[in-house]
Amino acid sequence: MSSEDSEKKHYVPFIGLLEDYVGRSPWDYYSWGHIAFGIAAFAIFSLIITIWELLIGPAAMPWYYVSIFVLVVAIFWELIENTILWRLGLKYENRKDSFLNALFDIIFVVGGGAAMWLMKWIIMDVMGQFGRWFYLSAIIFFCLVLIAYFIGFYITNEETKKARKDLGRVIS
Repeated sequence: MSSEDSEKKHYVPFIGLLEDYVGRSPWDYYSWGHIAFGIAAFAIFSLIITIWELLIGPAAMPWYYVSIFVLVVAIFWELIENTILWRLGLKYENRKDSFLNALFDIIFVVGGGAAMWLMKWIIMDVMGQFGRWFYLSAIIFFCLVLIAYFIGFYITNEETKKARKDLGRVIS
């Protein structure tokens, strides 16, 4: 069997609970960081509209532009992450993301932004509250997702230690 055949048959789980699957599985602990990035990007870009409305008057830019900005930033970040950061040796184990992982990273960034758009709609449009409650909720969600990132990092490292110990290789 050639090396191409063995690579084609190599199983990569949807959720990468081991270090070996980080950057290859669609969902790994870095996915939480991408969700947090989407939350922060939407909140920061929405400040443009909020400040405009506070200082000048009705916004000239519709809110869906913020989501378009988040999508553009997500694609731009994945390109930078898998070219420049990879060449500088700053990527995890100096390996590029798989196409599927990069695609899901973009989806997670956009998903974090979409969640914030929903929160903006509920807080500012439906409830008629001021933007400060939206930005407070964005900070809270951002912190919660970062906590999930650290928990995922811990679980991944513990699962990897356990798997290597089961195989007779102990991580020093």
